[in-house]
Amino acid sequence: MSAITRRLLRPEMGDVASYATSTATAPIRLDRNESPEEMPQATREKVLASLAAARWSRYPDPYASELKRALALREGVSTASVIVGNGSNSLLLSFFLAAAFPGRRIGICPPTFGLYASWARAAGCGVQSFPLAEEDLAPPAGEMVAAARRDPDLAFVLCSPNNPTGTLFPREGLVSLLETGALVVLDEAYIEFSGGSARDLLPGHPNLLISRTLSKAAALAGVRVGYMLGDPALLSEIEKVVPPFSVNLFARAAALAVLADESPARERVAAIVAERRRVARALAGEPHARLTESHANFLFLRPERPAEDLFERLLSRGILVRRVAGTKRGALRVTIGRPEENDRFLEAWREATS
Repeated sequence: MSAITRRLLRPEMGDVASYATSTATAPIRLDRNESPEEMPQATREKVLASLAAARWSRYPDPYASELKRALALREGVSTASVIVGNGSNSLLLSFFLAAAFPGRRIGICPPTFGLYASWARAAGCGVQSFPLAEEDLAPPAGEMVAAARRDPDLAFVLCSPNNPTGTLFPREGLVSLLETGALVVLDEAYIEFSGGSARDLLPGHPNLLISRTLSKAAALAGVRVGYMLGDPALLSEIEKVVPPFSVNLFARAAALAVLADESPARERVAAIVAERRRVARALAGEPHARLTESHANFLFLRPERPAEDLFERLLSRGILVRRVAGTKRGALRVTIGRPEENDRFLEAWREATS
């Protein structure tokens, strides 16, 4: 950051990393954790019919009340316990804006989603890292609890299943952390692929917020709809910095359509989980793949060879995966695609590591 820029903007912006995504492309893309399948054609037509009947020249309800009601019904909470936004990332940014104050620190467990640290710093918070263990990728829950007891201003942003490792934050550790009174945001973007959620902890813990998305399991990555669950008093304050009308007409129509019938999404998730297990079994027999059990729609590979080299070798074979941080050195994150795409990845992996 230049001296002029530092004078004109928040000085902390010099320490904020941009969101990085590859500009490469390939016939088979396994780099963005997207759904390999679209929503059913009948559902798409329902969305388009809804848009044809809508008035595009008028602002919709500022806070998407109809969508809130549908999500509240889905999650078994009150409407006041839900806020919605233009993807879950936008709600996390609103959280940082609402929660930041001088001296506040945000605890994270790297390697994890890169925007947590960047946006915490951009909002003026400090960042305290509690790295995952090298062997089993477990978070140091005891250390985190002790730190929360020492510092009442320490808040946590956790991802479970974690991106990029696919591992879960242990429930007993989460409960212990909440019992310190610390503010905890739990990002459950991939929760449908794991079979478990911390949603049942909400009634007894007003210091817990849960972030969710329709991008992954619901196959709406291009639509951008996210939501946050939590104590109504806490959410009402965060919603003050959620831009009104942030969920547009198309996003509302698409979200309501998939929520009206979630059976296709459940079938899609089951197919992805089955493929994840199949690909993991195949990789477990390979000598160059260090693999940890994933509970998301991707696999986390810590290869013996440099991840950058394997990334290029796969790309030259038409397979695009994601280079991510590991515990000690670079790793690869591989989205689960269609069966034929996964087969081609396995073939390319064997060629690249031979």
